[in-house]
Order: sequence, then C-alpha cells, then structure tokens
Amino acid sequence: MLLDWLQGAQEHRGIHFAAGDAGWSFCPYSELSRDVQRTAAGLAAAGVRPGDIVSLVLGEPRDFVTAFMGVLAAGAAPAPLATPAALRGLDRYTAHLGRVLATARPALVLADPELAEVVLTAARASGGTFRTLSPADLDGPPVPFEPVPRAPEDLALLQFTSGSTGNPKGVWVTRGSFAANLSAIREWLRWTGEDAFASWLPLHHDMGLVGGMMMPITTGTDTWLLRPSQFIRSPLRWIECFGRHGATLTTAPSFGYSYAARRLSPEQLDGLDFSRWRVAIVGAERIDPAAAADFSSLLGPHGFSHRTLVPAYGLAENTVVATGTPVGAGGRVVRVESTALPVGGPVAVAEQGVLGVDRVGGGGWLTGCGTAVPGSGAAVVDEEGRLVPDGCFGEIALTGTSLARGYLVAADRLTPLDPAGFRTGDAGFALDGELFVVGRIGESMKIRGASVHAEDVEAELARNPAHRAVPCAVAFGVVDGTDHCVVFAEGRVDPLWSEQAAEQVKALTFGAAQTLVVGGPRGSVIRTSSGKPRRRAMWEQLMGGTEAAGRWRVLHGVLPVRPQDEPHQPQQAGGTDGTR
Repeated sequence: MLLDWLQGAQEHRGIHFAAGDAGWSFCPYSELSRDVQRTAAGLAAAGVRPGDIVSLVLGEPRDFVTAFMGVLAAGAAPAPLATPAALRGLDRYTAHLGRVLATARPALVLADPELAEVVLTAARASGGTFRTLSPADLDGPPVPFEPVPRAPEDLALLQFTSGSTGNPKGVWVTRGSFAANLSAIREWLRWTGEDAFASWLPLHHDMGLVGGMMMPITTGTDTWLLRPSQFIRSPLRWIECFGRHGATLTTAPSFGYSYAARRLSPEQLDGLDFSRWRVAIVGAERIDPAAAADFSSLLGPHGFSHRTLVPAYGLAENTVVATGTPVGAGGRVVRVESTALPVGGPVAVAEQGVLGVDRVGGGGWLTGCGTAVPGSGAAVVDEEGRLVPDGCFGEIALTGTSLARGYLVAADRLTPLDPAGFRTGDAGFALDGELFVVGRIGESMKIRGASVHAEDVEAELARNPAHRAVPCAVAFGVVDGTDHCVVFAEGRVDPLWSEQAAEQVKALTFGAAQTLVVGGPRGSVIRTSSGKPRRRAMWEQLMGGTEAAGRWRVLHGVLPVRPQDEPHQPQQAGGTDGTR
C-alpha cells in the first residue's frame, strides 16, 4: 500500500511545490515515480540493504519526498530529522543530531550538501562514522526498479522526538501500522483521488509526513506543498490553495489557523471561494476555540463553513491519528467547572459551545476530538490502568492496528509498547463517548489530589487582553521538595504584566506553588517543530544554569537554588507529539 502508487502513476496529478515567494513548480506523479525508482536504485548501488535505516536531513521538499519514498522502495526505513532551520542554535542542533545518530546507527545519512559538515561533526560526537551523501549523489539514468518486498512487521519509519535533552527515542513504526493508519485516515475523511490537498507543515514531523505527504501521494491526490517559512511569510499563499486552486483538505495545528486569522485582512480574500473546502483538521496541540472562531469568521463570507473544522488527536506512537470527529459534523467545545481534576473523579461541565462559532477561551475550555478512527481504540484509565466511566478524568490509553511496535532507545535496543493498552501520558476524559484532551501528565502539578495542567495556566494567561501581546509558556517543577511554577515570557514585558501573571498563577494553583516569572528576547521560548512549548527543556535549562539559561532574566519572584531534576509525573510517551 505504501508504494502501490508507483505503478501507473498519473501524468495529470501530482505535487505543486511552492517556488520562492510566488508561483508553483509542478511535479506529476509519473515523474515522481521515475525519480523514486532512480533514487532506490542509487541507494542499493550505494550499499543500502533491506532493513537498513537511512537518516534524512533534507530541507528541500522535493528532495525529501523523493528520498523518503526511495528509501522505502529500496526496502530500508527512513528516519527523518529536522534541519537546522527548524531548531534554533547550531551547536544545540549538532549535539541533538549526534545523539540521534548514536541511537539510530543508520547505514547512510542523506543530507543537503550545505549540511555535510554539520552531519560529520555530529557523527564524530556520536562516536560513529556514518556515510553521508546528498540527493545528487544518487542521481543517474532512469532505470525501472521493482520495490523490495517487505513484511508488515518490518520497520517502515523511525520517527524521533524533537527534543534536545536526554537520550532521543525513535518511534518504531512498522509497515503494517503505517498502512493501517493511512487506510484509517482515508476511511475517516472519505478521502478520494478527486480531493486536493494543501499543507505547509514540516515534512520531517509526523503530522506533515503522514497526513501532509504520504496520504495525498498514496491516494493520487493533487497536492500543494509549502515550506513552513513560506507560510509564515505569507499565509495567504496557503489560503489561496483552497479559495483559488480548489484544494479541499488540509491539516494544521491550532496556531496555524490563529496565525492566518491574525495576519490576513478581509480585503485580501476578495475573489476567493472556499465553498469546496470540506476538511480542515485541527490537531497537534490543545485547540483554541477563540482562534477557530476568528478563522471561521474571516473566511465565512467567502463560503467557509465552521463544520469544515475537524478536531483530531494523535501521536507518533499511533503512527499519527488516533481519534477524530466525523467530517461535516462540526466540533464541540466545553468549559469544565474546575481546572483542578482528580484522577478517576467526575468532570463537571459548566458550559458548551460550537467550535468555529463561539468565541470562548481561557483555562477550562476544551475541544472534543471525536472517537477512535477505524482500527484504533481510545480509552481513559486511572493510575492503576483501570477503565474509568464516561465523564471521568484519567489518562488516555490506545490500542489497535496503527500502534507502533515500540521505542528505539539505543542502538539495537527496542522498548515495546503495550498492545493491550498503550498509556500515552496524556490526560483527558470521554464525554458521551467523545475524547477531550486536557494536557500532558508530565507537565501538570498535583494539588490536593487533583491535577492542574500547564496548558490551562497558559490559556488563562492568554485570556487577559493585557497578556495576549506577550507570548509565554508555563512549566512546573520541584526544587528541594517545593512545587514551583515558572512563567517564561518573551519580548517586551511590562512590570505590571509580571505582577498580574504571578497573581493569576497563584490563584490557579491555589497558592500551592512558588511562582517565578522570567523574561527573554523574542524567540526564547523553545518549541517543538509543531509549535508547542518544550516546557521541560526550558525548566531544565533554567534550573541547570546552562549557557542557554542566560537569556532569561528574573521579572518576579526568586530563582530557586539547589535544583532537583525531577518532573511531577513520569512522561510515559516520548514521540513527536503527533497531532496532540
């Protein structure tokens, strides 16, 4: 299924790659098929054998697509990695790459030519010697290449976390799991070759890789692909894919819709028609109902329906998607009475609304992420792993055919996932059978037996109009047995903002946490490739006194001393945060 498209690939459909600041470069699937077969032959000639791992450090989308598919066709497994453009600080990037290479032990690294020295430096730091080639090194005369047959249990994808602290873990996705999730997505979205897809997501990240690249290619769907930087410079290019070029499907994190709504004006949408746009998946992070309402309000006069928004939840450990709302049904938002939720206890709902219609927000507002996609199961369990009733709070556990085999935690050492119920480390509850995701257990704080999540604190800070102009992230931690909450704010911060933020945190944590507010320049908040704050990494930097911690200055409170490197809860899942 992953490579069936290579035979009989179409001339009139393919991928439109965004060229520079304007225009598109079209590659028919027939041409892409020939390039993939040539790449697979080149890999085999370079000594890559079935079952090998090939790391990809490629920033050019067309090179990435061809290389990824070529590795699969050669019977090997791609391990896609971010390029330095996606990770701030070359030294930190090189150190992270070295740790990843030490874990993956690839037979070959395919990298952009300008990154060859970076890869070599990382390889030396890892204690290995990894052969590095560029895509041009595999170029040769067109030759028919029959894809190497592989079994469903064989490795198809090694998806590494985007973190840079600790030892990286590669999510080991088999060919069977990969194919099962693609089939589930196709059935869930009623996706056919007549659809058209557009995306700006990074291709090394599972949401962009599986949803934004593999799905359209394997379905024979016309596709428009932008780089993330092109979307940031001009979100109108992405929006025009639907209003001018006829795209019908996309997937993006909540912040993508929010960014487009902030940057675009009604005048820029004149002449665009979004009536054919039928699916806009929202995932990868907790969904902001206010952002969804702003996006729908802006595009609504031009044919966009709020029912086009399709909330979903997923993670790399389930290949990508685990749950989603039915297409065209619309999304549901609820506000819980208290953001301090006891495990196993009932969740009281104070208000309900409609995603994309009701402009609500702040701590306690949550968006329903639907039910399990075909072939998967999603449940909520207590601390002992027992199922909790509908409407009760606990940890999300997954089962089904899309589950990865496990984590590659060191060369030749695989930690399996529990197929009877993989505990994700994400907290949530089911309401009338629909899953609501609250946040990461490892980024919450226990107060009197209840959990307060960093996501709720961040949402409450953002609700204050005076705070919305200050990007910030929140991290909990323990120092000498005392709970602490750190607010990381970036950019220009008024002293009054710091005082108000500290007061809000005190109220939200019932005075149980010592509060510290620190400020740094724009871009100081470390984020994953899908845009979520890497709270634990920032906590470790600040408390560990690393060089990177020097960018932060104390705005309110006192920096604790004698830190203990311990989170409140163990993080049981370590993937790339998929669509969660």
